[in-house]
Amino acid sequence: MTIPKDPGAHTVAIAGGGAAGIELATRLGKRRDLDVLLVDRDASHFWKPRLHELAAGLLGDGEEAVSYLAHGQAHGYRYEPGALLRVEAGAHRIALDEVRMPLTDEAILPPRSLHYDTLVLAIGSRVNDFGTPGVLDYCDMLDSPAQAIALRRKILALALRTAGDPTRRIRIGIVGAGATGVELAAELHHAFNDMHRYGGLAGASRLDITLMDMAPRVLPAVDPRTSASAERILAGMGVHVRVGVGVDAVTSEAFHLSDGDIVPCDIRVWAAGVTGHDVVAGLGPFELSRDCRIVVDEYLKAHGVPGVYAMGDCAFAAAPHGASVPPTAQAAHQQANYLADALPRAIHGRPVSPFVYRPKGTLVSLGEYKATGELPVAEKRAPIPMRGWLAKLVYVSLQHMHRVALHGWTRANALWLADWLRDTTLPPVKLH
Repeated sequence: MTIPKDPGAHTVAIAGGGAAGIELATRLGKRRDLDVLLVDRDASHFWKPRLHELAAGLLGDGEEAVSYLAHGQAHGYRYEPGALLRVEAGAHRIALDEVRMPLTDEAILPPRSLHYDTLVLAIGSRVNDFGTPGVLDYCDMLDSPAQAIALRRKILALALRTAGDPTRRIRIGIVGAGATGVELAAELHHAFNDMHRYGGLAGASRLDITLMDMAPRVLPAVDPRTSASAERILAGMGVHVRVGVGVDAVTSEAFHLSDGDIVPCDIRVWAAGVTGHDVVAGLGPFELSRDCRIVVDEYLKAHGVPGVYAMGDCAFAAAPHGASVPPTAQAAHQQANYLADALPRAIHGRPVSPFVYRPKGTLVSLGEYKATGELPVAEKRAPIPMRGWLAKLVYVSLQHMHRVALHGWTRANALWLADWLRDTTLPPVKLH
């Protein structure tokens, strides 16, 4: 539907349509006093916590994609395609790169400049290669749907090539034992069993997955009991866990570890660390953290740049006890909710309270019916553990709540029903 805007409505430009950006645009777009503009280099939104499912073949191309054009029309915001190049803070303008067709490379839109009254940067982050030789040349990453789809096709091609040779092992190495690496390892085990059942390809019994990290344990940011639970489940799947060891270099055939070991791999995935996009360094007069994220104050305002806010993975926001707000979907959701209320108040000169991050716990999916995690309790007390099917149910509900934030309860429930019908009639793994 078209939502009429008041004459002279205040223009809020949101650069980046990830979890934070699209949720904020959805909330603000319904207001008549705000002209909301969402800028993104891609044509659709995909919820980043599900990239490992797309890579493992448990989601098909476009199944979770939300078109910015259609969604903006329904929720009252405008969509402008193009990659953000520069913020001209003095002129209250942003510069966008040209837009070209993916296959033909034909120019669609030229470079252009757009006006804003208030700007919110939500351009996300990328995996940190830490300058390790060979990572950019020989590793797959999971920063975007395009990268996840490319990895899925490599995995399927490898499964097809090895189908006729029962003696050949399928070797996959994953660097990074945080949530992304752990979930990818578990879902690959699940996916290969489904490839065998529905496609006659090699099953998980022929799969050698090695999960590596410099940290002393998997999921190092959570309670040790949760880490131990995850490691036990991974071990039961046959995943080889190598913690407390770094990667010195990557070649076309192997990871070379800091302890001198070599891990031969057919496919190499890098899922370690988070840093800001390279474009951030030349984006404008912003104060940056050591990991190239935009430093913001307690109101999520960029330091020293009036009228500009930052949220989500691209923002470095202080938290109690000297820490920073973690670059997670949970934090992005809270920041989007905060700015949906705070921005209109600030624009109209009303008082605004500072942003306060409230950890809601951690959940990690470990296969079709398994998950592990924890819920926070009072300060200085151990978190409450969650395991098994109950943890998986709560994990799935988080995906559903993201849909509710974008579409409302009616459509979100309809999408859940469509997923259930598809899962009961089609193979759970995509064999194309």
